[in-house]
Amino acid sequence: MDYNKLVDTALLAGQILLESNAETYRVEDVMNRILDISELQTTEAIALTTGLFLTLDDPSMSPITKMKRIVHRDTNLSKIARVNMITRRLTEGKYTVEEAYESLNAIYETQYPLWMKNLSVSLLSAFFTLLLGGGIAEFLLAFINGGIMIITSKMEKRTGFGFFTHNIIYSCIVAAFVTIIKGNLLLKLNSDITITASIFPLVPGTAITNAFRDTLKGDYMSGLAKASEAIVIAISIAIGVAIGLVLAGGARLWLYR
Repeated sequence: MDYNKLVDTALLAGQILLESNAETYRVEDVMNRILDISELQTTEAIALTTGLFLTLDDPSMSPITKMKRIVHRDTNLSKIARVNMITRRLTEGKYTVEEAYESLNAIYETQYPLWMKNLSVSLLSAFFTLLLGGGIAEFLLAFINGGIMIITSKMEKRTGFGFFTHNIIYSCIVAAFVTIIKGNLLLKLNSDITITASIFPLVPGTAITNAFRDTLKGDYMSGLAKASEAIVIAISIAIGVAIGLVLAGGARLWLYR
């Protein structure tokens, strides 16, 4: 067996899971299951919120230790399910290590067209207005705000200024835009529902859930890290909305003075 390829396979599976916002204990479990195929004396895998570490060792060979830094994270349940499926087939002997590695690499291929992803983001914000009791005006304005989110997300990827700054900028634009629109065009618009629905996609629900699940599994370091991430996201959204409301209020005073 090619142990280096086995380690690379376990590392790639863990990377995909962690980048897809899977629970830390799930990442470690998947990597350990893959490493256990080697039947060597020492098979260890450790997953943190920002990195992966694994070791394969035996008296009959030189130890293999590798690590991977995780920078980008996003929620993708489809990738998590596909990695779990490939891992099961590998551990059941239905896949060779090479086949499993190639299948994991194929997961990085685009699953949906870009236009479909962008449309889904806008519709997600829009339909949240209906969930909160909004009407057609709130629906249409939240749909436009979804487009703003797409633009600011592309700016984040190109400039690399991070999710904290992105959340502040997007929340600020949305709060100011909705407030100005209500004050000048749509007097019956419920700005609270529109702003809330527009920022709902940024709410760190997965991070909060994973923080509790990791903590209950005994992984206190990852649980604390994800809880901190959720708090930072919430603070960035609050700061952005506050700045937007202040700017919109100042703009209205300047227009009507």
